[in-house]
Amino acid sequence: MRDLIWEIAKSGEEDLSNTELETISDVKELYVARGLSSEAKRNTSSINTFVDGKMAQNVEENGAIKIGKTVFNYSKGSRTVIQDARALLNWATGKELSDEAMDNLIAVVGTNFSPKLRGIDAVASKKGMDVQTARDTFTEKIWDAEPKLQAIDVELGNAPKWAKELEDGNRRPRI
Repeated sequence: MRDLIWEIAKSGEEDLSNTELETISDVKELYVARGLSSEAKRNTSSINTFVDGKMAQNVEENGAIKIGKTVFNYSKGSRTVIQDARALLNWATGKELSDEAMDNLIAVVGTNFSPKLRGIDAVASKKGMDVQTARDTFTEKIWDAEPKLQAIDVELGNAPKWAKELEDGNRRPRI
């Protein structure tokens, strides 16, 4: 069974109706096939994670590199979290919501929703408040501990100019 799953995986076949799996009807054999494919999926995910980590370290130390139509860059990932959802929503709405309406809103969006920073910026500007002060007051940036590999498709319109201009096989020096 392991060999069968491996052969199908190597073939890249998406339509499995023409494979030996189609002939299997015993639920216990299907259970074994399912377990083997799940194990293979976990293992390939582990390999991808490991390889991405090694590539991220290389790019962090040596600079971004273009391979084919993809630029691999080191990115220290981050996420923005809200410090106090109620305070942010009260500020954004000018405290115009009743306690019950605010409770209902928080019940819908939660206390740890991902805020739109440009939205915070727009509200701050309307209120005459410094944008960075507003961000610092209501949000916190949490940096990831591990480096992350960023793969940039240079054919996409939103790819950075420097990535599009990088020659295949060349690196962008670290700054």
